[in-house]
Amino acid sequence: MKKRNLVLITLDEVRPDHLSCYGYQRISTNNIDKLANEGVLFENCISASDFTPICHASLLTGVYPNIHGVRDAYCVLQHITIAQILKEHGYRTAGFVGNGLLGAEHGFNAGFDYWDEPKKGEEVFEHHTYPGDTQVFLMGNWWVTRAIQWLKDNSSSNFFVWGHFYHTHEGSQHQLLQMGLIKEGELPEFEYYDAKIKLADEKVVGPIIDTIEELGLYDKTDFVIMSDHGTTLGEHPAEPIPWRKGIIYPQHTNMWDTDLRVALIIKSENLPKSKKIKGMVRSIDVFPTLLELLGIPINVPTDGMSLNPIIEKGEASGLVAYAEDLFEKRGPGALQAIRTDEYKFIRNLSEGTEALYNLEEDPGEKINIISNVWLPAERKMLREWREKMNYYLWQTVGLKKVLSDQQRKQIETRLRALGYIK
Repeated sequence: MKKRNLVLITLDEVRPDHLSCYGYQRISTNNIDKLANEGVLFENCISASDFTPICHASLLTGVYPNIHGVRDAYCVLQHITIAQILKEHGYRTAGFVGNGLLGAEHGFNAGFDYWDEPKKGEEVFEHHTYPGDTQVFLMGNWWVTRAIQWLKDNSSSNFFVWGHFYHTHEGSQHQLLQMGLIKEGELPEFEYYDAKIKLADEKVVGPIIDTIEELGLYDKTDFVIMSDHGTTLGEHPAEPIPWRKGIIYPQHTNMWDTDLRVALIIKSENLPKSKKIKGMVRSIDVFPTLLELLGIPINVPTDGMSLNPIIEKGEASGLVAYAEDLFEKRGPGALQAIRTDEYKFIRNLSEGTEALYNLEEDPGEKINIISNVWLPAERKMLREWREKMNYYLWQTVGLKKVLSDQQRKQIETRLRALGYIK
């Protein structure tokens, strides 16, 4: 018996509050809205990191970084992924990514029959790193036409397709303007942020939906649309991005909700239509949710839980989300965060600082109340959260796979051009 197909599209650096199905009014994201109207929209999903490779590793495995092994730009994914599981159950699998940090040398191609990542050529961005020195960095990859062709060629089989679209990220606007995909002066704020999201909806999500409808597989295909992380657009102070002409925003180097909150929409014949779920869920919950929807047993440990009971109930409550970015070169230090519906606790290991925010009273995370915690119950809560952070910090898998010195230097050069490290 033919199983249900699965299409996962991840949009880089896209905040949910800039999609019209989440209430944004400046642009219309009609194709994403279509899936939201025919599926389930989660109002408050928290990612496991603010850094693309960590975010996707947790999404694809359902576990936190201490288990999957991706903790900075040099790690290799070391845990079984949804692609490997679906391949074992007879699915044809294809992966299309726009960020070299999600490439084969980092292990993200595991389980994919067809793999498509950035290569040197017209589809990658070209950046000036230092005066007089131009480098080509493997960030970009316009894979949409190849993904559509792969779908047509493999439509007779059960399939899983993952497409990571990078062009919504800061820095892509120069290429997109040259290609005529966005217009000069139209929605230019924050490096054409809204223009790029509108482009993703019209030129990526829309054509993929149309192709699957033309193949007669729309009702037999589950869709997931989500972002890997968010980004700060002026809500919090930030240093200019080095080597990027003094750009301050957008950037995502912290544990604020602006950086961690992501869009999450799941459309399936087995789910209700046009349902919005309140309360906090986590990106690690997507892995077990999708396997359960597809009727595939979950035979590996996960840090997440299936969201199907929450969907039936209509609201999530009581979950605890963990997030980290221990890549010190990238931002203000090695960061960890724990978030509940009520509180956000952030620890900067590099600076030895802590911050606590009451999200119900201070959703913008402006007032650090850590010095006002005196009640025994609150102090106990913080102690337990510190212990949890320590566990995630030290109880890690053995890193059996590491990149060579040459590979590390190449990655550092790319990251420096992107402004991620100095």
